[in-house]
Amino acid sequence: MRIDIEDLHVAYAGRTVVAGARLIAAEGEITGLVGPNGSGKSTLLRTVYRHLEPTAGRVLLSGTDLRRLSPVEAARHVAALPQERGGDFELTVREVVAMGRTPYKRAFAGEDATDRDLVARALADVGMERHTGRRFTELSGGERQRVLLARAFAQQPDVLVLDEPTNHLDIRHQVELLALLRDRRRTTLVSLHDLNAAASVCDRLHVLHEGHVVASGPPLEVLRPALLAEVFGVRAAVAEHPLTGDPLIAFDHRAPADGPSGPVEPAGAGIPKSAPSGVSEAGPGRSRG
Repeated sequence: MRIDIEDLHVAYAGRTVVAGARLIAAEGEITGLVGPNGSGKSTLLRTVYRHLEPTAGRVLLSGTDLRRLSPVEAARHVAALPQERGGDFELTVREVVAMGRTPYKRAFAGEDATDRDLVARALADVGMERHTGRRFTELSGGERQRVLLARAFAQQPDVLVLDEPTNHLDIRHQVELLALLRDRRRTTLVSLHDLNAAASVCDRLHVLHEGHVVASGPPLEVLRPALLAEVFGVRAAVAEHPLTGDPLIAFDHRAPADGPSGPVEPAGAGIPKSAPSGVSEAGPGRSRG
């Protein structure tokens, strides 16, 4: 299934946070949202997993407005790992992951063999299979992150919505998580602060700045030094990663960018009114050999 976001506006307390966003996450594609803090990434994702009601515009799941689905129907299609993750579950690790099976269970129904298999597989995928009996509240931040990701996997959704999923993870588990997302090839909409991670894992990037989508396309087309200076306020060089061939961004930590400040005009790879630039209707934009 694919996600289409059409002319999305979101506001609270009288302030517009997302202004006319248009983007596509094609079926099987990993689509990344990048941008500075406060650019609207988390707000946009919250409308996709129905935590927020948009002021205007629509979020479509393969052509169906998500707001027309019941909560249970929506949960069978879309699973989220939000930033507001909670930490007070008085449950074991396994019990937290088993919550992902809730959309498929009738009231008071117990687990069946399918539930048990999916929960076990999800725990193994995130490397937490040896911790099933531990209390969630006893876990480190990175361990909690992996358990909540396993809960999303156990939900067996068509679409994954992940808001900063690598937060709290050490470098090994970051690499393992990104590899797992690539291997699963499930339609994924993910926000990432780490631009090199985004360049590595995402087929398509959308850059948000002050609530607007200002650039869209494959990482190699989007992550240009001029855009990094304008949007992020940093000096950077972009080279080819010697191991993967992905864009590799080297930042100048000695000085900020000399580029202009203030509102950014949409870049050449920006999103026209008809469809996002460079988005392939056929699916993922590049091969993962």
